[in-house]
Amino acid sequence: MADRRSTIEDVAKRAGVSKSTVSRYLNGKPVRSGNYERIREAVGYYHFKANPFARLSAKRSKLIGIVLPDFDANTMPHVLTALDRYLRAKEYRPLFINTGGDLDFEIQSMEDLDRMRVDGIVVVANRLTQAHYGQMERMETPVVFFGQEFEGGYSVVNDDLAAGEGLARWVVDHGYRKAGCLWVPEDDIAVGRRRKEGVLKGLAVGGMKDVPVWETGDSLWDACQRAKAILSGSNPPDALLCATDRIAYGVYKAARELGLRIPQDIGVTGFGGYETSVLLDPPLTTVSFDVETAAAICADTILALHDAEARPAPVQVVGFKYLFGGSV
Repeated sequence: MADRRSTIEDVAKRAGVSKSTVSRYLNGKPVRSGNYERIREAVGYYHFKANPFARLSAKRSKLIGIVLPDFDANTMPHVLTALDRYLRAKEYRPLFINTGGDLDFEIQSMEDLDRMRVDGIVVVANRLTQAHYGQMERMETPVVFFGQEFEGGYSVVNDDLAAGEGLARWVVDHGYRKAGCLWVPEDDIAVGRRRKEGVLKGLAVGGMKDVPVWETGDSLWDACQRAKAILSGSNPPDALLCATDRIAYGVYKAARELGLRIPQDIGVTGFGGYETSVLLDPPLTTVSFDVETAAAICADTILALHDAEARPAPVQVVGFKYLFGGSV
């Protein structure tokens, strides 16, 4: 008999046990051998599948909340796919919440997941505010932040400082001496500050001081308009190091509209290693961060915190690789 509407009461009645005993069986807790076999037979008879949300009061819900800022971000599909694959391999299921960049909704989502008593929460963060710190003081569920360093908590971050410095040195080594940066605001600590710090350090090693930094939104269209104003000015740079690949795409568009050649007239670099970057002409020189490793570290960390195992390092840094195109 297969009835998808069967309930835990049906299973308990057929097995001749209480609902609490069935619940213990479904949650992997010890059950007497005789009861175990009868419950297993009843579950098979009804093709019973427990609702995962009905198990949230148990010690293990087998659910991990994933809060992210934007499904449409270029690297986000890779992050989500890697997290999903790794968690499923550990027999956990992710619950994805897309905040659309709304920080208030991000905080509310953390609170909601905590009330649901999921086993852990991974927050893919673009920015951290005092509201995050206030919410964390009220949280019982373990939380790992990916992309931003959370002071006093657990974080998995890209090695933005080293990546930025190395990329800038590559630009210097290719003869550029009047570079500028097209960057995101500093409220994004990882990208807006740390990554930029690395870039400026690398340029300084090559003798470039007082490098101009122009701020832009992280969209192709914003970056294009900003780059057109910069490159058509009276003292344009000979290279633009961009905070992200998406911003670099805007520079490509601006250069084309102004009749400038890459890299002969303007060098361009990015960060992100987006797959589409190889389709540009010339391919973009950029940095690819190790998303697969980052996802594994996030998952392992959150599960270790939930199981109260040996505490992981508060901050774990993920590596990167350079993808040298022809844009410098």
